[in-house]
Amino acid sequence: MQDQEKIENTFRYSSSQDELFDAFREAIRREVKNPETFKILLANPTLSPDEIKMYTEKLIRELPHSAFDFNMWTASVFENYSNDYEKLEDAFNYYYSALFYKPTSPEPLLRLLNLYNYEIDLPSNGRIVNLIEDLAASVENKSRVYYALANHFRKTGNNRLEVKYLALAEKSAEREDV
Repeated sequence: MQDQEKIENTFRYSSSQDELFDAFREAIRREVKNPETFKILLANPTLSPDEIKMYTEKLIRELPHSAFDFNMWTASVFENYSNDYEKLEDAFNYYYSALFYKPTSPEPLLRLLNLYNYEIDLPSNGRIVNLIEDLAASVENKSRVYYALANHFRKTGNNRLEVKYLALAEKSAEREDV
């Protein structure tokens, strides 16, 4: 079995933190560059949130060209724990961090909106909407973000902001088609 394949299998199937750490160290030593290999590790359910963060931070330092992808992936791992507010905060922080690596990408903003809880008024809800509203004008494909905001405000019953963002979405879509 190839070394990289063995590392991937360990990342995928091992439930031992020691084995995972050793395989991670071996992958770094062998200069494995494929971010998909490391995403397997970050999704391993054996890892604690602190371990996921530790591996992510190390990967960002070791493979800075993939920092955006690692931030987005780690955020999505934490996003899967929608019932745990602390992990939602972690997801927020990693999506926010991704913006530093690709400030014009609409993806982190669109994914942040997925963290909004329509059933419970969480403290993060306001931060999410404020951040998206503040940064929407600075991304490429603004129309996608504006349409998402219009949909969000439709769900919250804020007709004034729904209409505002729908108009901005349509105006931006016209410009983007040119």
